[in-house]
Amino acid sequence: MSDLRDELAQHRPDLLRHCYRMLGSFADAEDVVQDVLLKAWKARDSYAGEVPVVHWLMRIATNTCLNELARRRRRGLPQLERAPAASHDQLERLEAADWLTPAPDRQLLAPPAHALEVRESVALAFVALLQRLPPRQRAVLLLADVVGWSAQEIASALELSLGSTNSALHRARETLAAPPRTRAEDPPPEVLREYVRSWEAHDLAALVALLREDVVLAMPPHATWFRGAGPVAAFFASARFDAFWSRGVRLIATRANGQLALAYYLRAGDAFVRHSIQLATFADGRVAEAVQFVGADYLRGFDLPVILERHSTMM
Repeated sequence: MSDLRDELAQHRPDLLRHCYRMLGSFADAEDVVQDVLLKAWKARDSYAGEVPVVHWLMRIATNTCLNELARRRRRGLPQLERAPAASHDQLERLEAADWLTPAPDRQLLAPPAHALEVRESVALAFVALLQRLPPRQRAVLLLADVVGWSAQEIASALELSLGSTNSALHRARETLAAPPRTRAEDPPPEVLREYVRSWEAHDLAALVALLREDVVLAMPPHATWFRGAGPVAAFFASARFDAFWSRGVRLIATRANGQLALAYYLRAGDAFVRHSIQLATFADGRVAEAVQFVGADYLRGFDLPVILERHSTMM
């Protein structure tokens, strides 16, 4: 039995990635995986070994996710849900449950899952697009195109006919075919250092110089987002944002969803306290998209300190 327990634990990263893609929430995925492993352990006597353990676990995980999705609303990203705002528009805040959440590479891409295709399968833009699919289509697509199951295996796992499975897969692929999937690139070290310095030094001119003309800035749980260097710069220069920025921030580089992420710490007295995390996508050495997840709850699962001493730095 100890061998089975060890094998169940070995497949946790695979299950976590799958459940995160299905649910769009890292916290929910963690909870579901814990439930799946518990279910599997309780049902261990019914496992006859006719399929690999990971296949058995993935079946339990997929159906558990579908049950969860039946009572939860779809998650998204602001830039995929509505038109961009003007820099003077009021910020509209929605519930955290409306939005996708970031996922730490340290847990999501645990060894040996370092392949490029694995990182792309948990990219924020891809996971956001997945949430637009009906849950069963989402499950069929992931099991076929990411996990690598046959249509017959998927039909059996989800208790569908083979025709329904193939139809769902075709519709899901059509839905995801149109939007391009762009690969996030890491900036050169000197660009990253300057980006961090501009934030920590409250240097608006230097920060704006690092933005692409078509940059996107989104800030879940706010539904409001901006497109273009001009509107983004105007928002950064606004009194409402300056009240935050002028207090002083420190940044720590980390990884999330297979790309660069920056944890933001806001000054509180003689220290800096966790505030938010930004997934920054660079193209040609400038920021193409910044998704700032505002709130310490978005840092769940990240191995980062809660408080930094006043003179701490990421470098």
